[in-house]
Amino acid sequence: MDRRRFVALIGIGVAHWPLFSSAQGARAPQRIAFVGVSAADAEVTRRILSQFREGLAGEGFAEGRNVAIDFIAEADIAKVPGRVAELLRRKPDVLVAVTTPVAQAAARATRDTPIVFSTVSDPVGSGLVVSLARPGGNVTGVRNMLPELSGKLLELVREIVPRAGRIAVLWNPDNPAKALELRELRAAGQGGKIALQELPARTGQEIERAVSGLGKEGVRALVILAETLTFTHRQKIAELALANRMPVISNNSPHTDAGGLASYSPDYRLLNRRVGALAAKILSGTKPADLPVELPTKFELVINLKTAKSLGLKIPGSILLRADRVIE
Repeated sequence: MDRRRFVALIGIGVAHWPLFSSAQGARAPQRIAFVGVSAADAEVTRRILSQFREGLAGEGFAEGRNVAIDFIAEADIAKVPGRVAELLRRKPDVLVAVTTPVAQAAARATRDTPIVFSTVSDPVGSGLVVSLARPGGNVTGVRNMLPELSGKLLELVREIVPRAGRIAVLWNPDNPAKALELRELRAAGQGGKIALQELPARTGQEIERAVSGLGKEGVRALVILAETLTFTHRQKIAELALANRMPVISNNSPHTDAGGLASYSPDYRLLNRRVGALAAKILSGTKPADLPVELPTKFELVINLKTAKSLGLKIPGSILLRADRVIE
């Protein structure tokens, strides 16, 4: 499947703002516009929204009672501005933007509607906020710190595949956040004397060509700088990598669930809840400029022992002891 649009309308009152009877004296719900990315997986989308709703609930907001959520998912970066404009025309009280490209499109579209971003690597460098402590303007959110984790991915490779002198890196040049992660990965590779073979891919076909040829090029492991495109094609990537006997290390656990070898990432369950809590604070009257950008407080190491066995790799006991989750 190429980079096609996936639009989902999920939950109570998502397709239309719920109507509340004035006869009952109920106050009209506050509105949240949520611009996500194509998950190509309804269960993943439901999970993200469920965690977001938990964050809202912790601050006293419940969908269908005092808040309504209008959710749209868009995988094609070029079409994101149109989706943002579509939701802004409905005059939401808060707009939630997932990933750097979506957050940038939202920030360009409005300086009035409060914006809460999620899954953004560098909010300052991306021009979303003035500083993490004092965002300024109408934007705040939760940073994922993926650039800082780039070195951790190479450490995992070195521990699991000690003789891996050459590693491939799959990344999407259309996503500005990935360029930042790649820069950090290059620095880590130079420090560890690891040669990186960069695999830029903008479409599913480009991903398939890149991963299919790895077995012939002396590459010992594949690092994925995860984002919407790779997430959408994660199952195909895992299948191709396994066929080439190529261990996959990523910064997003769904790649490991799909058959990759290992991942190290922020605990996105907690981040999604914090995004909900920030949105709730804004609905309660706090300005985005007064809400510092939040950082992850917990990280997750996931190991797929089933894949390790298929590849004939032995995972060191020290890694298994550190793992938050082991797939057997």
